[in-house]
Amino acid sequence: MKPPMQPLVVDPSGVVRFQENKIVRALLDYCSERGMSLNELHRMDFTQQDRTQFAQLIGYSLSGFHELSYASDEDALAASTEAKKIDPSFGGCRDTRCSWHCGVETEAE
Repeated sequence: MKPPMQPLVVDPSGVVRFQENKIVRALLDYCSERGMSLNELHRMDFTQQDRTQFAQLIGYSLSGFHELSYASDEDALAASTEAKKIDPSFGGCRDTRCSWHCGVETEAE
């Protein structure tokens, strides 16, 4: 079963991002201070779905989420659809079929 998408919020700088889970964010910050940052996590064997959910839980920006190599087109476009409910101008590069980032399919279960 696919995990639910995190809600989208607009931060004080006007950037639309996933609402971070403060516990997950605190754990990432704690680990990063001790040598296990996103770079180390990237080299570990996690599913596409786990990586996608983690990016949302740490509060990734919508535009950054669109650029992640493991975020599927389906997930990126679904996030844009939700963001446009907040403001029609919100979105990411895959909304316009970005040739660099489009084409990421959902991993087979």
